[in-house]
Amino acid sequence: MLSGTSSGIRLLAAPLLFVFMLLASACAPHYMIVKQSGPPSALSSAQAIYVQYDYSRVAISDKRMSEQQWLETREKDEHRTTYLETKNSVNTGVVEGLSAKLGIPVQEGVAPAGAVQLTVSYLEWEEGVYAVMVAWPSRVMAHFIFTIDGQVVDEIEVQTKEDATLYTPAPQQRFHTCGKRLGQYGAEFVLTTTQ
Repeated sequence: MLSGTSSGIRLLAAPLLFVFMLLASACAPHYMIVKQSGPPSALSSAQAIYVQYDYSRVAISDKRMSEQQWLETREKDEHRTTYLETKNSVNTGVVEGLSAKLGIPVQEGVAPAGAVQLTVSYLEWEEGVYAVMVAWPSRVMAHFIFTIDGQVVDEIEVQTKEDATLYTPAPQQRFHTCGKRLGQYGAEFVLTTTQ
């Protein structure tokens, strides 16, 4: 009788452990803190966030090319155009993702004195591909660097990917989704750190 009970417990242990791991990962933050101010957080007084972008450290594709190298190796103008469109898509998505959650104005541009400047510094970039027989996801990693009057007060690392599918064949679509997600992760950090 006792051996049957221990077998039953072992049978339940694996599914319960799996459920626990799923719940724990759902509660985990979507960012890694590189630098954090406070308490209280320097971001607590933010009335608006101004966003700019930095591609100087980006490594594109598995070949880890700089932006200039990537553009120079494109054989067709349309490939260069697609890359520039994906940049615009991800940047638009970042602002949308931040705006949707923060409840304060978020706009592209340079912050006035005393305001919060967010520099999105892209580190890794993969456009991904969708073709009938081949597909791999778009992927992006960035640091969100928050500064006030030129001083770094907070910095996080965020990353995400979006699968290339029949419904998301264009990298511009996938990068817009990635950008929104990155923006939401940044907003999650701001809201968590300022509570």
